[in-house]
Amino acid sequence: MSVVSQDEADRVLRLKISIELTCHKVKCDGNNPCQTCVRRKHPQICTYDLAVNSRRRSVLRQRVALSASPSSSNVARSENVEQPRPDDSSKNYVYSGDNSVVSLLRLRSTDANDSVAREVGSVLGLQNTFDNYPFMDINTPKERWKALLSLLPQRAEVLKFFHYYRVTVFPFNPILADMDRFESELCTYLNAHATGELHDTENITDRWMTNKAMGHISLVLATLAAGAHYSDIDYPQRLELSSDFARRSFHALRLANFLFRPSLDVIQSLLILGNTMQNMGQSDAAWALLGSTVRLAQTMGLHTARSTIHWPEHVQTKARTLWSSVVWQDSLLCLCYDRPPIVTVMGWPLENSFYERQDLSYAEVMHFLCRLGLDIMRPESFGRHEADRAIEGLQALDNACQRGVPHLRTRERCTTLQQHLEHLALRMHSSFCVSVICRPAMKQSNSLDLLPQTGIMRARAKGSLIDSSNAFLEFQALSVVPLRSWSMVHTVLSSTLLLCIWEETHNDSECRSLQQKVIDVFSSFDSKASDDEGNKNQWLSARHIRALVTLRSNLDRQGDAVSTEKDNLTAAGSNPAFTFESGNPDYSEIINSFDTSPVSYLESIMNVPLFDFTQDIGFF
Repeated sequence: MSVVSQDEADRVLRLKISIELTCHKVKCDGNNPCQTCVRRKHPQICTYDLAVNSRRRSVLRQRVALSASPSSSNVARSENVEQPRPDDSSKNYVYSGDNSVVSLLRLRSTDANDSVAREVGSVLGLQNTFDNYPFMDINTPKERWKALLSLLPQRAEVLKFFHYYRVTVFPFNPILADMDRFESELCTYLNAHATGELHDTENITDRWMTNKAMGHISLVLATLAAGAHYSDIDYPQRLELSSDFARRSFHALRLANFLFRPSLDVIQSLLILGNTMQNMGQSDAAWALLGSTVRLAQTMGLHTARSTIHWPEHVQTKARTLWSSVVWQDSLLCLCYDRPPIVTVMGWPLENSFYERQDLSYAEVMHFLCRLGLDIMRPESFGRHEADRAIEGLQALDNACQRGVPHLRTRERCTTLQQHLEHLALRMHSSFCVSVICRPAMKQSNSLDLLPQTGIMRARAKGSLIDSSNAFLEFQALSVVPLRSWSMVHTVLSSTLLLCIWEETHNDSECRSLQQKVIDVFSSFDSKASDDEGNKNQWLSARHIRALVTLRSNLDRQGDAVSTEKDNLTAAGSNPAFTFESGNPDYSEIINSFDTSPVSYLESIMNVPLFDFTQDIGFF
């Protein structure tokens, strides 16, 4: 047999690799052609030079696999882990960093698809083995199919509540990484539902029985849960619907084996469900769920660009956007609770164009603010170095906000309702970030007065507290978003409380007027509930109730509260949740006490434990 040219051999081998990605290293038996090449149906490229040079074949396979990525030449040496097809839950994939044993063994394998390289994760016990979620009493495909059909949303539910999600929720928290693709898949679901494909409990449809399909169903239900929360129906029914959609979404996640086979849809579902729980006042549960969500995302390698380099370009973009949403969630919760973040942004550096463009969208500015939020989580000590960092943080924040599109910078440039809402939402979030950056300067300490940055930071803090309260009042006049969004409720209440108790603002007439207006908004909202709803009209978290009662109590002591509205908020007779702060001490006594600051007082109000975790007395 004549020896073919090297180019022809490369062409045929490249073709074979594209067809059979799991082929093993060619083991030549000395014949020409060897039996392995005959069995694999490419005898024409069986040359001794090519067969012996297995190292070259490995490099060629790697080059072919990377050829689909425009930036592959820069990362070919940096990632040596087997990459899954995006959203292919059947592939038992676990992300491993470059220094892990898995990556080192794969790197040293003479063949990128050698059996050792492919099986090492399983050998070391680093891969899951359950194909189905093991913690359910569902043992057969038929039982699984019936369970899925019992969860499916009806056509009317999808059309009504997804609209609320699309118009009211998504613009201010764009967790869905590819809205166009999701809407297209939603149409596929509606068509299948209309044709009866998803009705017959005896006739299992294969395409809807996959983990991927069930993960998508979970994502649909999660968007409906979020949409129901922002809908125009009465609170009791709204809470019931939102909770029911969330319950069904969680059950669909179990059917999709989310804990053992995470996917992009699974991560998005968990993020939306966590945000919905948060908006329902269950922020601690949302915090706990976010921890699991982050770990699952890291299992897939979403936290770094290198692990997604073999994915199609549009899926790489989706992965980047999704990890940014994870950062968004973690950053806001960390800032509100003053808890340590668990995410990192090092794996997805911002593009250089971000620092040059003058047309950043609302989402882009928010992503930058959330990155900044991770940087400003600092220790309690506040010296010259920390003061310099704070000033740098303020400058970076101002720079990002000033490079937003015109309507984000100036209210006068807003021409549509959506532009007005985006402008006000960004004002609230940016003002909150400023107040967090400047809080060390609000703490009482004689040493702070010696720092030249302190005066600047106190002035910025006062301005941010006033601006966030004003933005909330303007925002709630146009939309239900600020009154249904936990982070915005937290922002306005914490800002208003600090205005009330900070020595530089509590006697300011403008600040006291703002405090009263904020109270009036919440009082008016609460009074709209009918008497027969009882405790069900309570939609705020217990910590927010505590903040409102404290604020009202302090204003009452100053004689500025309107007596005719007093019972609207305290509501002691109809809602016991408002009564637990009845013994609230005078704020002036606390502030004047030794080593107590307005920030410390705020934390004592907003972060009080709701349960006694110290009790360990068994079952009873």
